[in-house]
Amino acid sequence: MDRTADQALMKEINKYIVLNRIRFQSPISRSQISAETGLNKATVSALTDELIREGLVLEVGQGRSRVGRRPIMLLFNANAGSVMGVELGVEYVRIVITDFAARVVYAVNHPIDKRAGAADVLEFLVTCIETALVKAPVTDYGVIGIGIGVPGLVDFRRGIVLRAPHLHWDNIPLKAMLESRLHKPVFVDNEANAGALGEKLYGAATHVSNLLYVSAGTGIGTAIVVGDELMRGADGVAGEFGHMSIDAHGDPCTCGNVGCWELYASERGLCSVYAKLTGETADFDAILQRYQASDPSAMQAFQMIGRYLGIGIVNLTNGLNPAMIILGNRLAEGGRMVTDAIQQAISARCLVSPYAKVAVQASALGRDACAIGSAALVLHDFFAGPRAKTTTRSIAGK
Repeated sequence: MDRTADQALMKEINKYIVLNRIRFQSPISRSQISAETGLNKATVSALTDELIREGLVLEVGQGRSRVGRRPIMLLFNANAGSVMGVELGVEYVRIVITDFAARVVYAVNHPIDKRAGAADVLEFLVTCIETALVKAPVTDYGVIGIGIGVPGLVDFRRGIVLRAPHLHWDNIPLKAMLESRLHKPVFVDNEANAGALGEKLYGAATHVSNLLYVSAGTGIGTAIVVGDELMRGADGVAGEFGHMSIDAHGDPCTCGNVGCWELYASERGLCSVYAKLTGETADFDAILQRYQASDPSAMQAFQMIGRYLGIGIVNLTNGLNPAMIILGNRLAEGGRMVTDAIQQAISARCLVSPYAKVAVQASALGRDACAIGSAALVLHDFFAGPRAKTTTRSIAGK
């Protein structure tokens, strides 16, 4: 009995090895899969035939061959199903529905009522998700799961939001609550981790093994990828650099600390700088509009925020030595004005910069980085197969 079970497990493991080879390298032939994986041709043929019957793989004509018959090429069927990715912001809920290749097929943004309490936000989140599920395309597999990025401390394995100061959430079992309401698998992670994952798998950092993702919006979240692995720390809450003090006698923060980096280099910081420059109170969207219209004061405000971001990033670059720094969330919409100011701060202040080159750029996925990364949590679980139970391989790696 044990031997039969072992054989069945090995078959499933091999099946997902073949599937993921096709998923990331298609179009690809059966013989190429055999050569690259070490599985014999008969096994590969049987497994691909099974995947074709399941609708996950398609045959797409003939490839090139120097000798003999031209091989039939295999293609991953990204349209077989879909995934939902959600960013729960402080002021909005961003939802995308993607295909199995994380390509967005539907996206919507819902503003959160600023007067809403913690329980109201949770109920609003459920309503937004339920409404979006109806918009999903009709596919063989349907929506296979929901990933959610949250601005706060998250126990990723249990799906519990330990603390989200801006949302006034503490110990919210979000995964369990949503699964009981929505009847689909739910994955919950910190929003910066999700953004980093989106950029690592589908955005600007697909070729980078060591990177720092800085999510600069209402607050600042950071995520660290080292050796293609998302660094979570001993208790899974690494990366909260937005709450490191850069002014020991600074303003109080919602986290309970004082002088936190995010007080000076977030949307709040931008609005404060703009008010000092102009004597006018304006929210982020208004300042961004003026910036896009080349208003000098708005441009100067974004540049100054880039310098404040650079102060914190210099410290992180000295300590972590990333190859790339990606700026995500809404402040990334300042584009080169912000990233150039960060790069200048690194060049002027960073101890390691003469010896280690670091590229700074805005997110390639834009406002969808967190939502696409959240969708990737679902895709990783779905396509990991039995290996998810037999390996500790990082979610950041392919």
